[in-house]
Amino acid sequence: MYDVKRVRLKILGPMMLLSVALIDGVFASFACAQTVTEEDYRDRAMLVYVPSHLPTQGSRALVVVLHGGLGNARNIESRKSESGLNMDSVAEKAGFIVAYLNGTPVTRRLGADRLGWNAGGGCCGLSAERNVDDVGYIKGAIETLVSQYGIDRGHIYGIGHSNGAMMTQRLMCETGIYAATVPISGPLNIPNSSCGAARGKKILAIHGADDANVPIAGGQGSEGISLAVYNSEERSQQSFQSAGVSYTLQIVPGADHQLDHIQDAIQRSEGVTIAEKAAKFFGLLN
Repeated sequence: MYDVKRVRLKILGPMMLLSVALIDGVFASFACAQTVTEEDYRDRAMLVYVPSHLPTQGSRALVVVLHGGLGNARNIESRKSESGLNMDSVAEKAGFIVAYLNGTPVTRRLGADRLGWNAGGGCCGLSAERNVDDVGYIKGAIETLVSQYGIDRGHIYGIGHSNGAMMTQRLMCETGIYAATVPISGPLNIPNSSCGAARGKKILAIHGADDANVPIAGGQGSEGISLAVYNSEERSQQSFQSAGVSYTLQIVPGADHQLDHIQDAIQRSEGVTIAEKAAKFFGLLN
């Protein structure tokens, strides 16, 4: 009988894990499963999930995931926090690439892994105070991924929560780089009255009815540590719709700002996860 030992090899460019058998001292590959690779772009780590089966080069879709304030990409990908934004299993099923991007340190005291985005309107923290060019950063990161992974520029989508949702909305408004987005618990927080770059695109904004951190009606939240003043979801909707964008606002009854609570409410009422709902909205999952 053969002496078979399973080992795992990490291959670069892009990374993947190959399941192989060591049979009488000879490696034999018998299965292949993708994993998440950590890549560096402009001194920020981004995590990229590539499923085991993909369409041909040039026709692949990309979903960009942005964490909320005080979060980071690793926590989402490992399901430590904001787990509703983890798209890995849906990506494996539907065959699209996922990129989890990182913001920059958002506070002076809470640690270098507590990150945020300069989403506009003073939100949020050091990212806004230092006027970090997150629009330019994310556009550059996406262009790098397009070249590296053979992504179709017409099939790039965005999803984010809280501060990450506001950043997703800003990108849609100012660049139109996304074909569609799902911002959760975060309005468009820049002063633009119209978003011409997004003409013809579509947005599904999701917001908990009981959100006291980022109120649906706008203003300063009564919970959370940010002192930013937020635009209302109504104003966000008007800014996009005036430019010919399809903007749907779904208010989730009984849910507050926490993503897990929003996901639980959606699963109870619709029988899908946030990841599945988003992928269906993007047209990536039947």
